[in-house]
Amino acid sequence: MKRTVLISLAALFIVVGSAAAKDLLVPSEYKTIQAAIDATSDGDTVIVADGTYTGNGNRDIEFKGKAISVMSETGPEKCIIDCEGKGRGFYFHSSEDANSVLDGFTITNGYATHGGGVYCYKSCPTIAGCTILRNSAYHTGGIYCAENSAPTISDCTITDNSSHSGAGGLFFFRSSTAPKVTGCVIAANSSRWSAGGIWCFLSSPIINNCIISGNICQANDAGGIQCADCSPKITNCLISGNSSGHFGGGLGCENSSPIICNCIICGNSARYGGGLNCRSRSSPKITNCTICDNWSGDEAHSDNLAYGGGGGIYCDFSTLSLTNCVIWRNFPQAIVARRSYLEVTCSDIQGGWKGEENIDADPLFVMDGPDKITGTWTGALSYDPNTNRTTLSYTNGSFMPGQLVGRLIAFRAKNARQDLITANTATSIEVVGDVSEYVTPGDSYSLLDYHLQNDSPCIEAGTAKDASKTDIEGKPRGGNKPDIGAYEMAD
Repeated sequence: MKRTVLISLAALFIVVGSAAAKDLLVPSEYKTIQAAIDATSDGDTVIVADGTYTGNGNRDIEFKGKAISVMSETGPEKCIIDCEGKGRGFYFHSSEDANSVLDGFTITNGYATHGGGVYCYKSCPTIAGCTILRNSAYHTGGIYCAENSAPTISDCTITDNSSHSGAGGLFFFRSSTAPKVTGCVIAANSSRWSAGGIWCFLSSPIINNCIISGNICQANDAGGIQCADCSPKITNCLISGNSSGHFGGGLGCENSSPIICNCIICGNSARYGGGLNCRSRSSPKITNCTICDNWSGDEAHSDNLAYGGGGGIYCDFSTLSLTNCVIWRNFPQAIVARRSYLEVTCSDIQGGWKGEENIDADPLFVMDGPDKITGTWTGALSYDPNTNRTTLSYTNGSFMPGQLVGRLIAFRAKNARQDLITANTATSIEVVGDVSEYVTPGDSYSLLDYHLQNDSPCIEAGTAKDASKTDIEGKPRGGNKPDIGAYEMAD
């Protein structure tokens, strides 16, 4: 009899322990997102209906260490957490891991000391498909990750966030495990004193297949990505149109050893190192990158370029490895090296550079050939401060809707200003940020395309040593003689 009772108790425990996960609905079952989370158990899912959510319980939301999913019903466009300037969206600080999933929200109007949109402290959640828009903080406006926080951030748009220090967009601080940022757009963020887009300090994230565009640091750090005392891996990324008041428009390295592969670094500006600045014993390794149309000078936002240097790359007291790269049309020069050692191999450097199989020849980009796409704006522009986007019109346009999304456009040859296209119709395009200061009807434009023409001298001019197996678009690299630059010519 005793044995039978024990078996029955064991069977009951199994049934209770394996209870089916449940869905909790907001607002039909629970008035606030926090109330629904409080009622969950591990494995449950909170589903939030379309709408704008404000007030207590819908900001400063905590997962409380639970392995749950909190997701919108239809996506971030229609499911908005409006913090109303009174707190942040989510606060992960209870050792959450990758099984704590935040999916499909717009988080906006957050304000906090650290992390205006999201704050991760000693936590590693999954953040997917979210839009982190127009949040601010004294330290990092978008997502702040500190003290062994290594979140997985995928397919997110982090835009128009601002901070006094830390990063405008993303900040990673002191993590022994690598955070992962994949398929994200980090655009039009700003910081007064630190990195505009992403700042990595004592933390080495893996940043892959991302667009880092139009971010601004007003002071010393990089506009796009700043690396300090770390070794991030940055692959298959577009780093464009970022600016810094001093060091590194696109990327800045300080006592760091980043691995940078299959990236396009273009249209960035800074006083020292428009594309890339390396200083204080940094040792970046750069392979199969296209570093073009960057500029350096006295002010990041003006045409006074008399003071400064290294339009493409500026190195000071550093060691740089450069393989299979194109460094072209940077102003006022391709590379400036002070107290530094550069190992440059199989690269196309404007003005030439000593090293094995380097060349100095026009790379013949598609945008400079017969297939280039240019035009003239014919109508007024419209800036929407709610989305931080500008729409420009051209009555003679004939593009397919959505055809240009993700591509770069240049306005006027004078300042080489580049912007990221986020939407288009047949007769209009939408770009990141407010371009009303420098674009007017009658101005010319051109679409940027760093693919190689068929007769480019960069085709089959690289080395297989240290080369990536695929290019920025995932095409296989060619055997023993891959192409130079981020793109591999199609067979």
